[in-house]
Amino acid sequence: MFSSLSPRLKSLANTAIKELKEFAPADGYFLAFSGGKDSVVCYDLLVRSGVPFTAHYSSTTIDPPDLLRFIKIHYPDVLWHYAEYMKKPTNFYKLIERKGLPLRTIRWCCRIFKEQIGYGHLMIDGVRAAESVNRAKRIKFEYFLNKWYHYKYKNVDLDTDTLNTLVSKLKAKKILHIIFDWSDYDVWDYIKSLSVPYCDLYNKGYKRIGCVGCPMAPRSKIEKEFKDYPVIKNNYLKAIQACMTSKNYYSNFADPAEVLDWYISKKSVAKYFADKQQIKFPF
Repeated sequence: MFSSLSPRLKSLANTAIKELKEFAPADGYFLAFSGGKDSVVCYDLLVRSGVPFTAHYSSTTIDPPDLLRFIKIHYPDVLWHYAEYMKKPTNFYKLIERKGLPLRTIRWCCRIFKEQIGYGHLMIDGVRAAESVNRAKRIKFEYFLNKWYHYKYKNVDLDTDTLNTLVSKLKAKKILHIIFDWSDYDVWDYIKSLSVPYCDLYNKGYKRIGCVGCPMAPRSKIEKEFKDYPVIKNNYLKAIQACMTSKNYYSNFADPAEVLDWYISKKSVAKYFADKQQIKFPF
């Protein structure tokens, strides 16, 4: 099956196939599919394993249009999910109007747009240890509790039986990070060696693909995204203006453009204005 792969990658892929078969639930896996490089590898591994699964994409409403087209063309069987807030359909811009911009320390966006699906299932995702220091601290097989139970049991080590009971009651989900130990090189080697379809944004300077303007992304990446997707940037500005008008948020900023500049600066409000007011001498 993997004769064209290097010995290392063949071992990784065969291990993944073995685990997928070993842990396969009767109702099939629930694949969290983003359209990025890691999720297309997970999708391909699931297909090759022969185990039942369904793939699910959570619409954030601020993903690049190129990514949406890619999913629709190459993965038409993926099921799309749309977020609700207070039991009503919503989008990212409406929530900016209500809550203000998401921040690194207050990322309401992931909770609302990505984490509402999959409860009661054994999920597969493309989380890898090599992606960040925080992800490296995680383990390959995890349980994820919903918001209410997460806070209820925040400082409690729950046993497996209790966790599985919460899953059966749709209060939690089990997640198998099937390519957790893979490096970036492993992922790309797999994709290229087996001709797995991938989004062409990776050929246009993007190393990671996701929400345009993500608060976790560095400034340089957000600036590139806003340059490439001016309509999305303009929608941010309109939502910020609506928030400033209806909620009186950001009253110390001159206009939405200044708010957005502060947002992508990754600075505190005090540091942002201090740096703007600082006189720079040419010596």
